[in-house]
Amino acid sequence: MIDRTHGFRIEHGDCRGCLSCMRICPTRAIRVRAGKAEYTPDRCIDCGICLSACPSNAIVATTWSMTDPSRYKFKVAVPSPVLFGQFPAGIAPSHIVDGLLTLGFDAVWDYGVETGLICGAIKDYVKGWKGPFPLISIDCPVVVRLVQVAYPRMVDQLVGVQPPREIAGREVKRRYSRELGLSIDEIAAIYITPCQAKTISILEPAEEAESNLDGAMGITEVYNTIVARANLPGAEPGFAARTPSVRNSSFLRWSLGDGLSRILSGHRYLHVTGLSNVTQVFDDIEKGRLRNVEFIEAHSCWSGCTGGNLTVANVYVTLSKLTSLINALPEMDPETRREVERRYPSESFALERPIRPRPVRGSGTTLRERVEMIHRAEAILERLPGLNCGLCGAPTCRELAKDVGMGDASQKDCVFYSKDRLKKLREMHLRPAE
Repeated sequence: MIDRTHGFRIEHGDCRGCLSCMRICPTRAIRVRAGKAEYTPDRCIDCGICLSACPSNAIVATTWSMTDPSRYKFKVAVPSPVLFGQFPAGIAPSHIVDGLLTLGFDAVWDYGVETGLICGAIKDYVKGWKGPFPLISIDCPVVVRLVQVAYPRMVDQLVGVQPPREIAGREVKRRYSRELGLSIDEIAAIYITPCQAKTISILEPAEEAESNLDGAMGITEVYNTIVARANLPGAEPGFAARTPSVRNSSFLRWSLGDGLSRILSGHRYLHVTGLSNVTQVFDDIEKGRLRNVEFIEAHSCWSGCTGGNLTVANVYVTLSKLTSLINALPEMDPETRREVERRYPSESFALERPIRPRPVRGSGTTLRERVEMIHRAEAILERLPGLNCGLCGAPTCRELAKDVGMGDASQKDCVFYSKDRLKKLREMHLRPAE
């Protein structure tokens, strides 16, 4: 099994084994063994739900940046649209750009052009698609991983077009390599991300290709510096005057979760946010209940990327700020439109490799192995109470049966089969009366 990278860690010293994370995990990747939470890397989709569910803050998000910044001669920030909605009134996009330059970046890239390019590419992809509907957007890495792990038969319905941030990373390297005479390896494209899932998608893309981005920084990492720079006495945008800022509303709409609604208005389009809602919709697709939709734009966070776990501002304040910016900007400015028309005919926007189902331990490699595992689990399940209490350390009796069938657990982990199990649980979780 591949050793996968994930965007969080469990601090076992703080973990109380309370089962909260295990119960809420959408892919049942978490178990509680010996009073401590553990997760199965191949099942984890980096949704981050466990972080907010943990009452003892034992699950911590990890952000990843450049491993060796000194080896890059030119560093470019590629900020998510969400960043521009994070700050109080009075801090304009130009101030935000200045703040990023203060952090040590040599340039800041507005990927409004790349957003326009990808909108066109997706529109053409949907128009030419001959396979089963609905097609599913891939901008949210959690949604992609959810399909790989829990809905493997639907992977071909994931749109085979790269997200705008990846195309931006590619263009950053091309443009500055040409203008500065540097090699591509000497230029770093660093994404300013609202969530740790996008960070992991850079380190370990779902299609197992190499990302065009070199690393990521969370919005939480850059926020204070930007605010401090903007609040300096007499601070006025300086470097930003020489750096592209936000030019159109299409770029900002991308962060709201329904950025494709306008260009796909001629198709049967569905916008869904929130992982529980996404899962419900995907269940309906698998069961053949959702037949009149051609395209689903799906995001694991309830409000799209504005609700990412590496953001700072309240999500509703962010939406209000972005809406104000959107209303003050044209949908597509002339300069961006010309650049989109120039680049679109000559560039490829397809994924370098197709996205495939993720191998999950216990799924078996052959049909015979899978059938044997199912039979073993079903036989064990018949002997379990079916109460799904979770005291065994697995979220359901069915999951415990699977674990027992793979040798990862024992039937005696069920409290109905072991008095010792109950005794250990008392010792771990009940404090003696004073």
